[in-house]
Amino acid sequence: MYGTIRSGMATAMHELAVISNNIANAGSTAFQRSNVSFSDLYGSASAESVQRLSTGLGSAVESTRRSLSQGNLVNRDGVLNLALSGSGLFVTAPPTSDGSISDRRTFTRNGEFSLDADGDIRSTDGSYVMGFPADLAEGAALTPAALTKLNVPFEREGSKLSALEINKDGAVYGTYGQTVRRLGQIGLANFANPLAMRPMGLARFEPTVNSGDPTYGIGGSDGYGQVQSGALETSNVDMTVEMTGMIRAQQQFSGAARILQTNSDMIEKLTQR
Repeated sequence: MYGTIRSGMATAMHELAVISNNIANAGSTAFQRSNVSFSDLYGSASAESVQRLSTGLGSAVESTRRSLSQGNLVNRDGVLNLALSGSGLFVTAPPTSDGSISDRRTFTRNGEFSLDADGDIRSTDGSYVMGFPADLAEGAALTPAALTKLNVPFEREGSKLSALEINKDGAVYGTYGQTVRRLGQIGLANFANPLAMRPMGLARFEPTVNSGDPTYGIGGSDGYGQVQSGALETSNVDMTVEMTGMIRAQQQFSGAARILQTNSDMIEKLTQR
């Protein structure tokens, strides 16, 4: 019985930890909440033991999974605040120790980007935002080799940058004097099994063997959402759902603790006879 009770308390504590993390990140851009599923435990059921084990042996955590449902899109000042309306992930590359671009690729739905002193588009963690060059031929394959960092020159042919625009397909345009120039294309990625990606914090993920390799595309193309400039995706945390789950998990833990105490009291009384 002790094992059964302890398993109930352990699963309740695990659920409380997951819910607490969801609540703590409710205000984090593009954070994806997690939920826990449980399974019941039974011993081996021989013909003689079926009746005895019919009450089960407790519960165990079966899995903790991220919810891929999209958060709300809210307006934010700044052309480089980007949100995805639909499927896909932005592609970023962390810098090396000397500031150059690493071969590593990370993926995020947090489109809170900005320009550095060199005009490179960077994410909040300092990673380079990756995309495709402006001169990429129409219909060319969007392969990993085609990815490059996205740069917005502050001056071009003697004219300073006066405006920046990003279309729904992720095309980046800069205005220099009276001329509008295409500067590049925001790259997007998809995975066969995004739930298997490894979380890295700050709403960033990296691929694993189980997630599969990324496929690349652009906004609005088949399988990819549109890029919305001047907006960010909020977390998909629903505080009502989280608080309801927290109350339920607390009641589960308290109930199991009371049963444990009752069981201990009964054993103590029996041993005193």
